[in-house]
Amino acid sequence: CSMIEATLTDTTTKFTHQVPMIRMTPNRRTVTLLLVVVSVILSTEAFQTSPITTKSVSRNPSCRFTSEHQTDSQASSSPSSSRSIVSLVENGNLDDALSMLQNVDGGGDSIPASTYHAVIEACCAGKVERHNNKKYNKNNSSSNNKSAMDKINEAADLLTAMGEEVTSHAYETLISGYARRGRWQDAYRTLAALEEKFGSSDDKDNAVPSLNVYQTVLIAFVEAGEYDHMNSLLTRMRRRGVRPTVFTYNSLLKICAQTARWREAVSILSQCQREPGVNPDLVTFTSTIRACARARKTDKAMEIFRVVKDMGVKMDVYCYTTAMDACAKGRRWKVALSLLDEMKEKGIEPNEVSYGVAVSACGNGGQWEKALELLEQMRKENMKINTITYNSAIAALAKAARSESRQQRRYDYKPGGGWSKVESSNPAYNDSDLWKKALDLVDCMEKEGVRRDSFTFSSAISTCGAAGRWQESLDLIDAMKRVTKPNKIAYTSAITACANSEKWEPAFELFNDMKNDGLQPDLVAYNALINAGTMSNQPEQVFDLWVEMCNTDKREKVSPDIVTLTEVIATLDRGIGKINRERADKVFAEAVSRGIILKEDSLDSSWEVDLSRMSFPVARAACRFIFRRIANAAKNGDLDVKDFSLITGASKMREYVREVLRDELKPAVFCVVPKLEQGTLQVKEKVMRNYIAGQSD
Repeated sequence: CSMIEATLTDTTTKFTHQVPMIRMTPNRRTVTLLLVVVSVILSTEAFQTSPITTKSVSRNPSCRFTSEHQTDSQASSSPSSSRSIVSLVENGNLDDALSMLQNVDGGGDSIPASTYHAVIEACCAGKVERHNNKKYNKNNSSSNNKSAMDKINEAADLLTAMGEEVTSHAYETLISGYARRGRWQDAYRTLAALEEKFGSSDDKDNAVPSLNVYQTVLIAFVEAGEYDHMNSLLTRMRRRGVRPTVFTYNSLLKICAQTARWREAVSILSQCQREPGVNPDLVTFTSTIRACARARKTDKAMEIFRVVKDMGVKMDVYCYTTAMDACAKGRRWKVALSLLDEMKEKGIEPNEVSYGVAVSACGNGGQWEKALELLEQMRKENMKINTITYNSAIAALAKAARSESRQQRRYDYKPGGGWSKVESSNPAYNDSDLWKKALDLVDCMEKEGVRRDSFTFSSAISTCGAAGRWQESLDLIDAMKRVTKPNKIAYTSAITACANSEKWEPAFELFNDMKNDGLQPDLVAYNALINAGTMSNQPEQVFDLWVEMCNTDKREKVSPDIVTLTEVIATLDRGIGKINRERADKVFAEAVSRGIILKEDSLDSSWEVDLSRMSFPVARAACRFIFRRIANAAKNGDLDVKDFSLITGASKMREYVREVLRDELKPAVFCVVPKLEQGTLQVKEKVMRNYIAGQSD
């Protein structure tokens, strides 16, 4: 009150009106009114341009007001510099603030710890933009508006510059900055320095370092996968009298759940259960179950879930949903649906996420009918169906459609007659409308304003592709372009649709569109296009694709595999003329050199080769290659001729290979079937020598 009265007295002459003196016993309302009056006075231009002298406050020389408004220039230089530095930090000029701080500190002026704190906090922050105001954002240069991640080392230098005036807050800020950047070694080192500098207070509630600081470093350890360091630090905390709480363990388990580290999560749960004075709560168990679910450890997740139920812990929707998610990833759709029903029986209302997980479980289990039923239930209960739930249902349809396609589109190879289609005996596979249901769901999403993403369109295209609905697939590609950029999966699925419909030209056009969109076709895309060439009998184009794949830069990671070889050889085998046979021989030889077939590390030898797992066209090309290789090796004297065996299995393959050896090799090669090895064809040494001699001629 003395300070306020003195202030009013000395400032009365600066105004045209007179401020009456207030003399009464001060109470809360009086003080509040006085503070309002002083605030108005201090904000005026006249007051700010005429600082109060020490004489005006001589009645109370001990008040803080005196020290903050001294007229002595030397005493006021440090507070002025500090305010300027803080102002620079608040405006995002961190580089200028650092430069000014270094200059002031080098000039011998005393810098208060609060100023160091402001700069260190800015250096440790994730981005300078967090401190910028809107006006500065518009006019600031790009050099000053960059991430503060590069400034963490400057923060460490400032910590050292504080010397004996360093505070625990400065240490804690630097530790937090290191932890956010994943620099757990530096965070651990700084923590050790903090312990050494300040020790541990007798007051456990104000211990240095505090539990929060230890938790920061523990989380950094878990994020980096340094569980040995985590356990070591937990032990050290206990020895220093800082005991972890259930929140500490929950924070660590949250990281494990996000990264699917289920073993570590189970170990941390076990520690939490043994920690004196700490009782795991539902969050503790739910996070552990989630870690197991994300790692697809369904059995372990359900084991923990049953433990929670047996303990009598009050369950919530999140715990049930997490357990359902574990079942969904383990393809246990029946258990997932039973948990959904159990929730309802116990009065726990399932939410949109619960239904979405149930839909996903049905999709993974191929139960598309139940997935659609769940969607209908959500509509009846006026639940909002999000993108993920719709995508799960469409994915269920796509999976079922691909399964039906494999059943419906089976081909049998007849020696001398090529491939012939075998119709499915199940009438349900011959008139499927799964693709229509997928398109209906896509339309529902558009009408309901639900965001359709690349997965939505890719799954729908895959459903149409499996059914051979190539035109619908192209329409979806066009619709996708209006929403988002088509990805490789979408293009590949559309190419597959064209292949199933024996449409080479639109498939090839899609392949080129993918390249034009900047997408490098991968192995799956190449194989899909080659399959389109196989189905539409395009041997020349298929051979060109093989050559293109073999000549692709290794950095693009596109190299033919056994699927590619099988399709290419089958296409060339169906072609007419000597040129296609020569191409097939060239392709097979290239495949052997690449280790795709007849691998050196297999059980095959020079005189025994297994053909039983090859397709008919590949086995045919293999016979020509093998006998040509034997003849060349014998001609060079690198091989002693003996009986030769071909393992074919006791199936159609055996008779097919026998026909190839007899009808296509010149001179003809005749073989026998050993009595004790019905799945083997044996060429006697005499016949082999006769064939080799025929090649020399």
